[in-house]
Amino acid sequence: MSVEIIDSLNNSIVELRKGIDAKMGDFVSKGQLVELNAKLDKIADDLVLKTAPMERKAVIPTTAEDVLVRAEGFKASGKNLEKSLPWTSDYGRKFGDMRGFLKAVAKKSVLIEGTESLGGYLVPTEFAAEVIRIANGESIIFKLARNLPMSTWKRTLPKQLTNVSVAWVSESGTKTATNPTFGDVAQEAKVMAAIIKCSDELLRDEAINLNAFLAELIGEAMALETERVALVGDVSGASDSFNGVTHASGVNVVTMDGASVSFDDICDLIFSNGNYSANNTMVLSRAGLKILMKLKDTHGNYIWTPPGAGVSPMIWNVPYEISSQIASTYGTGADLTSAIVGDFSKYMILSPRQDMAVKISQDAYDAVDSTNAFKQDQTWFRFTKALSIDVAAGAAFGYLNFK
Repeated sequence: MSVEIIDSLNNSIVELRKGIDAKMGDFVSKGQLVELNAKLDKIADDLVLKTAPMERKAVIPTTAEDVLVRAEGFKASGKNLEKSLPWTSDYGRKFGDMRGFLKAVAKKSVLIEGTESLGGYLVPTEFAAEVIRIANGESIIFKLARNLPMSTWKRTLPKQLTNVSVAWVSESGTKTATNPTFGDVAQEAKVMAAIIKCSDELLRDEAINLNAFLAELIGEAMALETERVALVGDVSGASDSFNGVTHASGVNVVTMDGASVSFDDICDLIFSNGNYSANNTMVLSRAGLKILMKLKDTHGNYIWTPPGAGVSPMIWNVPYEISSQIASTYGTGADLTSAIVGDFSKYMILSPRQDMAVKISQDAYDAVDSTNAFKQDQTWFRFTKALSIDVAAGAAFGYLNFK
């Protein structure tokens, strides 16, 4: 972060904090409070944008029109000007790149997996690698979590449950035997999937870099879905295959003492995971960050630390990350957001089992919306990826729903 940006941030912080302090004075009239609140909200929004730039949310297109709209924006971007690198695997050399591959699909001249009527064609590994690269760059969970690939669909990881203990004994006294206890993490990879219905008009468009465009769409979507499930996944719901941190067994749940969050609540959250707290990282929403940037401790000091030269911003000396997958609609009143703390690097495990694969069809039919790829000049892409998402120790995490 440049010196100019840091200076601008610090000036904004000074103005924000002066405004908050003035708000607490009895001399501010009701009319001035309304104006002051609006100004403070604007300053806080600007600060959040500078310290945590807005994430681009991936939305998988569901119609041919959606794909074309996204493609037009992509064509206007610098990424579309990047030249597609030729595929280098034995399979990939047959096509050169994604455009050659799609032309071969249209002619039914590529290898078939399953029945031809389903159009089960395999994409070369280079395209899968590009999706993985984008996914890793789009989501915070990939840089926070521990990555342990799986070679089978099911696997058991041992974990230590309790430690050994020692005790002082008198001379010739009896020493007490002690042993650690162990448990396990039972992993089972599940499949994440998406279908893009793409008009043939787009595929005929020579102006778009299809390698980069499709990799961006799917990479973003898979990354953000992995992040959502890892943080707030709930197997009791209709669609989630894994429990995230907030629904993990043994997670520490912190509740607000009052109607709105206080310093004491944040203190309780940061230390809620006990001996695991030394390596804490906090993950929260942008709405949550805005609230905590205005919060003071019991001595009147702000708990949000602004960035400095070579120093990232922190919340009471705990580094934090912003997630677009944490909502602001939790709780009975649907007005709470969430902050999660924990040792992600050891106890949040992402275990890929099978890299991204795609099947392509120009004959498929969707009974739900009565769309027909053949009749409507469309090509459908079905992307799948298999992985396991596991919270190895719920006690290593804590979360607080607040407003």
